[in-house]
Amino acid sequence: MSLATERCTPNAPAMPVDETVRLAAAQLDDWMVAGPLLEKTFRCADFHDTMALVNAVAWIAHSQDHHPDLEVGYNRCRVVWTTHSAGGLTRNDFICAARVDALFPDTETE
Repeated sequence: MSLATERCTPNAPAMPVDETVRLAAAQLDDWMVAGPLLEKTFRCADFHDTMALVNAVAWIAHSQDHHPDLEVGYNRCRVVWTTHSAGGLTRNDFICAARVDALFPDTETE
C-alpha cells in the first residue's frame, strides 16, 4: 500500500530513527529527516502558486487531523511534519508528506 493512500491514526507511536530515514528514502520525494522532523522546502513560480500549495497542505492537514509547521515566503514554502504528542516522527508524518507529494509531483525543491 502506498503511503499516500493510507490514513492517519490517533496516538501513533514514534518510530525508530533508522526506520524514519529508510521510509523517507524509499517512499518520499526529497523529504529530509532531521532528528524529530520531516521537512521539505517547495519552490513555486510566484506568490499565487505558493499560496495554492499552502492551501492544499492545509486541506490535507485538516482531512487527516495532523498539522504541520509552515514557513511561507513569496515563492517558497517549507513544510515540517512531526508528532509532538509522540515526541518524534510517526507514520502519520510520512502519510501526510506522501499526500503532499501526490498533489505536487513536479514542484521544485531546495
